[in-house]
Amino acid sequence: MNTVNEQEKKRLTNQTISIKKKLEEHFELKVVQDFLSKDEKDELGDSYNYFIIEEDGFDAPMSENGKYSVSQNVYVTFYSEGRESLTGDQLDVLTLLHSSSFKFNGTEVNHLKLDNQDRFIDQVIFSFKRIIRSGC
Repeated sequence: MNTVNEQEKKRLTNQTISIKKKLEEHFELKVVQDFLSKDEKDELGDSYNYFIIEEDGFDAPMSENGKYSVSQNVYVTFYSEGRESLTGDQLDVLTLLHSSSFKFNGTEVNHLKLDNQDRFIDQVIFSFKRIIRSGC
């Protein structure tokens, strides 16, 4: 059964799979969608080097040449401990992911202290906006 937005749903799914694959292959780190499950946390052990991809809600429609589309914020959060160049890693993420259909908006960098430990984790939240072609 083919629904109204089937082609666009497939494109978005393939885009998310591609983002995950690019990050995994380049950084050789775990990449998950939305959150870490208990099994994934167990698999990581004591490591705090991984990515989480989160898709936000839709923004108001915009018109381009009489066609309407909506946009969606996508956040790629990088948790990093003990890596040599956080700035270099950020540049790599931008180079790997930014495209005409997946536009970079900015980053937010936080330094998180682990409870009752003398360890700090870097958290970089990359914000991207992707255009979704819809029938609206």
